[in-house]
Amino acid sequence: MSNRTKLSYEKIAQKSGLSISTVSRVFNRSQSVSEDKRSRVIEALRELGADPSTLDLKPQPRNNMLIFNVPSLKNPFYSPIIEAAGRCAKRFGYNMVVSENPLGADLQSFINLIRTSKAAGVILSNAIVPETVDTIRKIVPVVTCCESATTAGVPYVTVDDESASENAVNYLISLGRRRIALINGPVEFKYSRERYKGYRSALLSHGFEIDQDIICAVGADMDYDIAVANVTRMLARPDRPDAFFCISDVLACAAIKASLAAGLRVPQDVAVVGFDNIQFSRMMNPSITTVCQPFDQLGTLAAEMLVRVLNGEDEHIESIHLGCELIIRESTSLFR
Repeated sequence: MSNRTKLSYEKIAQKSGLSISTVSRVFNRSQSVSEDKRSRVIEALRELGADPSTLDLKPQPRNNMLIFNVPSLKNPFYSPIIEAAGRCAKRFGYNMVVSENPLGADLQSFINLIRTSKAAGVILSNAIVPETVDTIRKIVPVVTCCESATTAGVPYVTVDDESASENAVNYLISLGRRRIALINGPVEFKYSRERYKGYRSALLSHGFEIDQDIICAVGADMDYDIAVANVTRMLARPDRPDAFFCISDVLACAAIKASLAAGLRVPQDVAVVGFDNIQFSRMMNPSITTVCQPFDQLGTLAAEMLVRVLNGEDEHIESIHLGCELIIRESTSLFR
């Protein structure tokens, strides 16, 4: 969008008493704008000296399909969230489809999908910047789930990653662990940055140094083999870790596998904490102590938010930060 168009939107918003995002949706023929607001934009155009009859501002026909986009389907974390969102969408008369797209260099293909499918709205769980959100919401209503771009001006539902991580690391410290490694995800994701902050805060509050040699990151698909290789490298050190805080249960499985392969006992020699509480975290042997994310709430609230945006209520929607619970299991405790 050019600076002149931005300025025009700002003037129309001021004259109509509506938000810039609402004005943008009118010009993009969104069905989520009420007739009253559409009329106010048209009247503002007249008062500003423009001729609305030269513009096609009628709502573009759309179907009842919603798109839930994830960066990688290899990460099992997303499955229960998508299921919850789909159930909620169905209650409101919408069908939900899943798209796998990192929204980087391949952003145009996602935009093409939205346009060709005539989707009513989208939920994004990607690591996104405000510019990307702005590009997409010019075409269709958007909410974000798990990830959040707080300056993008769209509703989001996420968890308090920093607090949950700090609690998990404090728990490991309470067990007497002093060399706590971090197996993290890609830094472009909000959850990775916030969980690192929680990890760092817990260590520093107890007077521990941050040792970059026992911190590593894997890709968005939570690559198990890369995690095993990194844990194996760390455990080969003379000052090896005595605990691992992993930002997903997949990575926690890798930490346990590598520890056992190195002849160490879990949790006696190495304690492991994961994040998510996906199904196999309790099926693993030993079962995994993990931070439980509220999957159903994340998916349900994201879908409800999107439906409210589609109904033109976005100016009254508050974004939500949900809490998490630490589930104690065998990877940190000998009590069964």
